[in-house]
Amino acid sequence: MSLLRLSARLKAIAELVPDGIGAADVGTDHGYIPVWLAQNGYGGKLYATDINKEPLRHAKQTAAEYGQDGRIEFHLCDGLSALKGKNIDTVVIAGMGGENIASILEAAPWTRENSCFLILQPMSKSAHLRKWLYNNGFRVLSEQLVDDSGIYEILTASAGTDEPYSPAELLIGHARLIASDPLYEKRLAQLTDKIGKEVSGLSASLKSEALERLTDTKETLLSLQKLKSSGFKAGD
Repeated sequence: MSLLRLSARLKAIAELVPDGIGAADVGTDHGYIPVWLAQNGYGGKLYATDINKEPLRHAKQTAAEYGQDGRIEFHLCDGLSALKGKNIDTVVIAGMGGENIASILEAAPWTRENSCFLILQPMSKSAHLRKWLYNNGFRVLSEQLVDDSGIYEILTASAGTDEPYSPAELLIGHARLIASDPLYEKRLAQLTDKIGKEVSGLSASLKSEALERLTDTKETLLSLQKLKSSGFKAGD
């Protein structure tokens, strides 16, 4: 039986899953993460969900192709809606926007009540996700950057009280968690450049909504510049 090989992004996510009693991959798409876990010694029950029939069909095909169809329980559902009451201690939500991830968790308060270990990989709106986690009783435990034809953010979290974020840290994560990452300086430079261009664009606009956003965007840019100039290293 051949072994499934994952992209750098998916492998980094899968390697964060601790062995446990049950792991759920939400929005599983082709089912690569649960199949890889089944092949690489995960001992608990594996669940895969998707809101659309076609991706779930592909996931089932992947499981069958690699001889793991009996190891994974598949559910056609929105987010985690079909998994309430299941014995799950790890939840993976990857490859979707931060707002969507937050809405999935908001609809499943049992993930906080049961202190589930969350592995989250937002494709966008990571600041929204971090803010939601902070406001809803979750503590971010780790931050990681992965280069896979672009830089991707992976964070882990569980129930708890977190430290406040600066505007810059909402975008890149708590400096104490991410500053030692090899890609940190590159990511920080990218964000500083992006927000700097947003400030320039908003400053040139005469629209009232642009002027309303300008103050907050300038604050974020100053926060990024301060973080960049601080030379912060993990442990400082």
